[in-house]
Amino acid sequence: MIDQLIAEVRNIASARPEVTYDHEDCRYDSKEASDGSVGCIFGQALTAIGWDITGKNDGRGIIELLRCKDYEFNDDRILWCNMVQGEQDNGRTWGDSVAEADNLLDITES
Repeated sequence: MIDQLIAEVRNIASARPEVTYDHEDCRYDSKEASDGSVGCIFGQALTAIGWDITGKNDGRGIIELLRCKDYEFNDDRILWCNMVQGEQDNGRTWGDSVAEADNLLDITES
């Protein structure tokens, strides 16, 4: 599932690299982004791969959500997801968020 999630995040960032997610509090499935789409990059990716997310997940970081699925914190793929989310939450574009995570973590062999 994590590899599927990462692939979907990459697809979304590639299709819409200039999008910034304007938010006061991260909402995976209930807040509109600045471009009118619903959810942050992970909200959209999780929905696309079929993970049923609800309002109860709002405000949790991606690490906490993935730990609920028994992924370990020290897995570079989890750290990559956390970095992408952090960059997005700090106002970077989706394309730049993924590029920054790729520059710091090599997860190509995952």
